[in-house]
Amino acid sequence: MSFDDRPVIIVGYTAGWRNVAEKHHPQATTVFVDTPAAVREKNLRAALSAADAPCDLVVMEYEEEDAASRFHREYRNRPPAAVIPGIEYAVPFAARLAHLFDLPGAGPQAADRLRDKWLLRRATAGSDVRNPVSREVSTPGDVRALMAQVGGPVVLKPANRQGAIGTRIVRRPDDVDDAWAECVVHEHAAMTAQSVTPVRMLAESHLHGPEFSVEALVRDGHTLFRNVTAKSLFPGDRPVELGHTVPANITAAMQARLCAATELVLKQVGFQTGFVHCEWIMVEGEPHLVECAGRMPGGNIVRLIELAWKVDITREYLAVMRGAAPSAALPEHPANGAASWFLSARPGEVVQVDGLPKAVDSPGVVSVDLMVDVGSRVRELRSGRDRVGCVVAADRTGAHARERARDAAALIDIRVRPVL
Repeated sequence: MSFDDRPVIIVGYTAGWRNVAEKHHPQATTVFVDTPAAVREKNLRAALSAADAPCDLVVMEYEEEDAASRFHREYRNRPPAAVIPGIEYAVPFAARLAHLFDLPGAGPQAADRLRDKWLLRRATAGSDVRNPVSREVSTPGDVRALMAQVGGPVVLKPANRQGAIGTRIVRRPDDVDDAWAECVVHEHAAMTAQSVTPVRMLAESHLHGPEFSVEALVRDGHTLFRNVTAKSLFPGDRPVELGHTVPANITAAMQARLCAATELVLKQVGFQTGFVHCEWIMVEGEPHLVECAGRMPGGNIVRLIELAWKVDITREYLAVMRGAAPSAALPEHPANGAASWFLSARPGEVVQVDGLPKAVDSPGVVSVDLMVDVGSRVRELRSGRDRVGCVVAADRTGAHARERARDAAALIDIRVRPVL
C-alpha cells in the first residue's frame, strides 16, 4: 500500500472536515471517529454517505481513558497516514492514537495540557508566560473569595469546554450567585452534551485589553508558519467573538511579542507536531494567556488565513501530519487582508429576514452564511453556538476587509417575535 493510499483519521466530525476529505483526500478513505451522541445529532451516516470522497465512520466514546488503546488494538493492521483532531474534545485521543501508530502529533502530555485550561495554567506557571490569577472553584463562595483576593471582576468559565459556553464576566460580588446559576446550573445540560468528561469550573482575574490569537503550524517543535488574528467581541459580560481580522493591524514589535509568547507556551507544554490556536489579551503592551488549543481554529479563521496569505494551509497541515515536509515554501507575510463578522438577533422566533441579497453582493464579500430562516428559534447570546450567521470579506488589508464584512453584516435585518 502506498503512502497516499492509507486512510486519514479525523476525530470529531464537522462539515468543514468533510469538505477537507473531499478536497484533499478524494481517492483514499477518510475515517471519521465520533461519539454515539454526535452520530445521532449530526446525522453522520447520511452526511458521510453523501460525501464526494470515500468516508468511513467509527463510533466510540473517544474521551474514555483507554479509547485510543482499544482503537489501536483493533486497527493496528490498518495503519493510517495521519490522525487529525477535528474538534477540541478530540485533541487528547488524536494525540494518543498518533503516538500509538508512531505518527506525528501533539504528544499525549501536551494534548492533555492544551485540552484543559487549568492544566495549561499549571504547565506555564513559573515561566515567563503571563497568566491571569486562576483558581479551581466548586461553589459561589470560591468565586467571591477570588474576587476579594484580586480586588475586581473575575471570569467564571469551564476548564474543559469550548466556544465560550458557560463563561461570564462577573463584575460584583452580588452577581456571583446569579452567574453561578446561569453558567453552571442552567448550562449544565449544554456542557454535558458537548463532552462526557465532567465539567470543572475556574474563576480567573478579568484581563482588560485588545484580544488576539496566534495560529501556528509546528513540526517537531519548530514553527513553520504563524499568523496573528485580531478579535472583536460582542458587548456585554459574555465574551463571545464577534469578528476576526487577518492580519491583525498591529506593530511588528507587538506581533513579535505575541509569537514569542506562543512559542514559549508550546515549549512549556512540550508540543511536538500539529496546528495550534493560542489566544491572548494584551495588557499594557504585554500578552497574557487566555487559552491555547492544539487544533485548527473554528470561526472561519482558517479560511481567513487562506484568503489573506494565499496559501492552502490545510493542505500543508495534512502534509506535516503525514510526516512530510510542506509541499511549498510557506509565505512569511500575508498578501492582503480578510475578515469575518458574525450575526446575532434578539431571542425569539424569526419572522422575517431582509437584506441578504444586498449583503451577498456587497463589495469585497466572499460569502454570507445564515444559519436561521423564518420559523427558526434564536436563543439569547451566551456562547458561540448562539450566533446566527457570518459574513466573510477580503480586501487589500485586514482593516479594510473588516470594514467590508461589518458593513455587509449591517445590511441583514433578522426580525423576531418573542416566544412565551
